[in-house]
Amino acid sequence: MKKNAFSYPAMLDLDNRKCVIIGGGKVAVRKALTLIEAGAALTVVTPKADPQLLALAKTGLLQLEQRAYTEADLQDAFITVAATGDFALNRQIAAAAPCLCNVVTEPALGNFSVPAAVRNGALTFTLSTGGMPALTRVLARDLKEYYGEDFAAFNDFLQELRLELKTTASTPEERTAFWRQTLTQSVIDLLHTGQVDQVKETITDAANRFRLESQNRTR
Repeated sequence: MKKNAFSYPAMLDLDNRKCVIIGGGKVAVRKALTLIEAGAALTVVTPKADPQLLALAKTGLLQLEQRAYTEADLQDAFITVAATGDFALNRQIAAAAPCLCNVVTEPALGNFSVPAAVRNGALTFTLSTGGMPALTRVLARDLKEYYGEDFAAFNDFLQELRLELKTTASTPEERTAFWRQTLTQSVIDLLHTGQVDQVKETITDAANRFRLESQNRTR
């Protein structure tokens, strides 16, 4: 079986970073929406733009350049998306891009691909099957259902508790050991059965003991 060329998963910080989409159709719209959601400073270059892109430009969520692409459009870009329907033009863009480049017509010509993303609150799962979009859709739907609202709420609870424990008289190593001892498979199993309140109570009790032990160690 051929190895997937895109084998290094990553989460990118795109806040206020220049991203450029070349193309103005439905695929460009889909790409634009995800980049806007990520906080990118987005420019779309296309002679003819989908009405949704026009609407996004009017609200200031992206800058729309209604003209033909030039290589100068890629200058200082952090990400470029070649999303035209012209295979030859997309190849030109990929060859000229001095940055991360995603090519919608021929993904292998780019240097990164965008995996499916399953979001539930602050939880984000990314999923790639290496070229089986039908399977990706099924697995993504399964993930969304399997790690549902209870897990999103539990994650929020843990994030707040984590910040509280960082204020205790403890070391990073001690806190890491606490979380590894506390967050076990049995906790996940209980969440899957809907016993969120019981899990929160158990972890809160453990956190209170950790606080007390930390205080005693400083005396």
